[in-house]
Amino acid sequence: MKQFVFHSILAGTTCAIVTSAHAAFVTLAATQSATIYSEDTNAANGSGQYVLAGRTNQGYTRRSILRFDLSDLPEGAVLLSARVSLVVLQGNGGVRPMSLHAATQQWTTGASDPSGTESVGVAALLSDCTWNWSSSDGALAGTAWNKAGGSFASIASATSSTTVTGLQNWESAALAADAQAWLTNPTENFGWFLLGDESTVGTARRLDSANAAAGGYLPTLELEYTLIPAPGALALLGCAGIMLAARRRTNRN
Repeated sequence: MKQFVFHSILAGTTCAIVTSAHAAFVTLAATQSATIYSEDTNAANGSGQYVLAGRTNQGYTRRSILRFDLSDLPEGAVLLSARVSLVVLQGNGGVRPMSLHAATQQWTTGASDPSGTESVGVAALLSDCTWNWSSSDGALAGTAWNKAGGSFASIASATSSTTVTGLQNWESAALAADAQAWLTNPTENFGWFLLGDESTVGTARRLDSANAAAGGYLPTLELEYTLIPAPGALALLGCAGIMLAARRRTNRN
């Protein structure tokens, strides 16, 4: 635990004020999510209740993107840890690694909402993101990703061995570092890509999204943080009081 100590010497008295930084926790629900589909570069899923990641039995790739709004954290928050949690509703391939990669480009979501299990997307609407577009104009064009399939860091911020159903967690110092960077520069908060095991077929997972139906489990980001306080006026007054009491004791002797 970090401590900040203020020393003052007056009339032979040393005053030390110690303020400690205490940890606090906040849990944030994802505010945006989307799925992109490799086999149909105009397919979108910006408002569905699920996200998908991994490769289908046919060898098609699904990737998801998640974003969390950090604006409610107090100014000066220093992040100590970060954990992302999602629920897998259905999966293939047994235990498989899934990873979170920091997105490196702005993306948007539209009103596209596939039916059923959402394993296949629907035609992109205005502002949807797709395999080719970070933001579609709804007419087969828009703002392109820097690289087809999405723009994200090549090195994962966190990887977890996931099961075919149930709650899954990702936690690492790199996740906390990503979120800290976004706190410092909110315009760079593009969230994370969720990638399944793309090394082989039959690994796709379906998870609850930021638009999960009632009873679903929204993707969450739990942050542990501390505030680094500076000695303020009240602390200085407290120090002055201590020194005054010490001086009075000295004068009485």
